[in-house]
Amino acid sequence: MDMTIGDLIKFNDFLDSTIDLKKLDEEFITLRQVELGGISKNSDVKCLPFIALSYAKLLELTVLLAGKYADNCQITDFGDLVVNPRHIDVCILNTRLIKEDYGVTDSVPIWFRKQVHKCIEWQYSEDLGRMVVDPSLLFPFVEKGLLLRIVKKERHRRLSDQFRDSIPVAAQSAFSKYVAEEPLCAHTPVKVVSCGNARIECLDVASWLASSTVLNIVKDSLKNDLMNVLCGVLSDDYLKSINKKFEKAHNSLDYINMGRKNFVNFPYDEEVPIAEWTEINNTLCHFTLDGYGLINSELDKLFSNPFYKSPFLKRLSTPSFGHLAEF
Repeated sequence: MDMTIGDLIKFNDFLDSTIDLKKLDEEFITLRQVELGGISKNSDVKCLPFIALSYAKLLELTVLLAGKYADNCQITDFGDLVVNPRHIDVCILNTRLIKEDYGVTDSVPIWFRKQVHKCIEWQYSEDLGRMVVDPSLLFPFVEKGLLLRIVKKERHRRLSDQFRDSIPVAAQSAFSKYVAEEPLCAHTPVKVVSCGNARIECLDVASWLASSTVLNIVKDSLKNDLMNVLCGVLSDDYLKSINKKFEKAHNSLDYINMGRKNFVNFPYDEEVPIAEWTEINNTLCHFTLDGYGLINSELDKLFSNPFYKSPFLKRLSTPSFGHLAEF
């Protein structure tokens, strides 16, 4: 038996035997994603359909978990799983050097992103003004002195709180400095707040971040990662069904969140009229492992017959699966 196929069989056996719906969380799926990625890197083209369906099982678990979080109004967990990037780097720019040596008079972050784009071209992409590039590709900008340092954002901490102490010494001189009552100039990175009978000048960290840093998405949300890697591999009909489930999870979360603002422990309060339970149950996800089981049965067929053509896979030439091995 091919070593990679054997590894995939072991991986799936372990995955099936360790799923615990009560303990299922983002960390469990992420760990399995990393393990599967390690197997994928050592695979050849003939293994890629097996890898694709293995990833699809992780996608099914992600959908299941999204529904669970939505139905229980776990807003933070839902956002982390479906929307929020798992790893964002804050690139602190050398604004003095960029302005003085390169003559930049406009937005330093925009200028920097353009330089990165020119340097790495097709490997560069953006998401709502945030870079999405391999961190190793930014090393030349550190060597040139354009980047002072790269700091990983703490996932559940505000940027202004995390980076208050990262502001350069020259800028920090604004702290604890008493000033007169004259109005500040527009676009100043300094805010004046009351302090007894005086006024104290405090650095506006948000303004400094906006003018001196660039965000780089190193690792997207688990949902987006899996959808991106499988969008060219799984059938369009299957992916549409997955997107509908995620949409239902969003709707369920909105419904529950709205209800909990008006009722105590809604929709689980025993005093909720029976007539409303039909609407409630139709709105909640109540997702099960049925989708996971369906994909698993397809994978079993493929393990039994390597020439089996699963309807869940696109009818593409095998090189089209190449990006899976790099995931």
